[in-house]
Amino acid sequence: MTVDITADAPAEPTGPRADVGTSGDLDADMVAALCHASTRRGFDPFVDIDWDAPENLLDDNDPRWQLDPDIAPLAMTEWYARQPLERRIEMGRWITANILKVTLQFEMMLIRGVIHYAGTLQNGSVVFRYLLHELTDECHHIQMFQELVNRTGDDVPGMRRGSRFLGPILGFIGGYANIFLFIGVLCGEQPLHFQQTLQHRGATAVPPLLNMITAIHLAEEARHIAFANNYLAQRVSAVGRFRRTLYAVAFPIYLRWLIGEMIAPPRAFARQFGIPRRVFKAAYWRSASSRQMLAESAADVRRVAEDLGLYTVWSRCVWRLMGIDGRLPRYRGEPDRSQPLARMAEFRAVTRGRIAAAAIMAGVALGATPVGLRIIAVAAAGTAVWATYHVLRGRRGGVVGNQPFEWPRLAVWVVVCVAMIPAGGLIGLALVVCMVLAVAEYMPTL
Repeated sequence: MTVDITADAPAEPTGPRADVGTSGDLDADMVAALCHASTRRGFDPFVDIDWDAPENLLDDNDPRWQLDPDIAPLAMTEWYARQPLERRIEMGRWITANILKVTLQFEMMLIRGVIHYAGTLQNGSVVFRYLLHELTDECHHIQMFQELVNRTGDDVPGMRRGSRFLGPILGFIGGYANIFLFIGVLCGEQPLHFQQTLQHRGATAVPPLLNMITAIHLAEEARHIAFANNYLAQRVSAVGRFRRTLYAVAFPIYLRWLIGEMIAPPRAFARQFGIPRRVFKAAYWRSASSRQMLAESAADVRRVAEDLGLYTVWSRCVWRLMGIDGRLPRYRGEPDRSQPLARMAEFRAVTRGRIAAAAIMAGVALGATPVGLRIIAVAAAGTAVWATYHVLRGRRGGVVGNQPFEWPRLAVWVVVCVAMIPAGGLIGLALVVCMVLAVAEYMPTL
């Protein structure tokens, strides 16, 4: 069965347009056109998808469940490539189901805020009409994603426990703080739209049912993103400097949280499949290739923040701190055409920056104390102990990704730090901590 996701050109909108919102400053023609498109071309997952068609039946051993290195960070690792085919298929199916579960949980969060906001709009508002279309779409997406999750047979948790607790609360608060709500809409939908676009470009490499669901979701989420862009463009331009500062900080924080939830699996996945800690950390997000993917997933939102005047010189520090700073695409969905050489240069720059941090602390030890050389030597020895511990544990396979706690790790850390106090005092302790965090902790992921 083929799903037609093309939309006819919107006809001239008709109906009441005297009031388009609580302040009447949204683009009435654009919102009315979105309403017309939603009415003209909508999807019902239990009408437009033949779930029991032979081509849509899910096979647990289908090799197309394997993760794509262009989309999934874990698939970029050598560890994943060395796993047996059955294991790779099982991990790919689990992650795919979990991403869909995270997505439907996120959409349930949005429904809480959007329905509250819609209830504050005046009679005759075309925005009210569109928001109800959007809520209808989201309900259909939730049904569609949950049905596929059920058919995979994987009991996936979706979001991490803290996000499942805080998410509904943030959605409710968003009903009052409308700009924050639509920043969250954009930060959640744009990265997923980016990931599913990449998946859809390789449609032959995924199960047909997953490809059909992705096509429907992409078609309808494009309208939601267009409305959120227009809403923020109109509302943000009218606020004062203090509120603009809050929104400029909220963008990267929301975005980094939601990308982490949607792309990085929870600790249950690492424990279930016995993924070594160093592999898990490299995949999410310490290796150069995974950091590049993290930054690219945020590219479209960076462009929106730039258009809104919220991607400023000072706010870029927050984006950079979150690891989601990077290029500004010229249009939504523009692929990254940078050369591998540029990515290698970025990797080398990160390495040089970490070594420079340790060198600065070593210079402080030399300049501030008469026993600077002794402090540096002992700090180097402590750093070597920490690095050796990580290498040995990684080779033995005894470190599993995202363990809640690890006593040997704490013991080594305490011994190294305590040994520095009589050898170099507080300056020596600060130096060894800096060297461990900047160099030794980084070494196992190289």
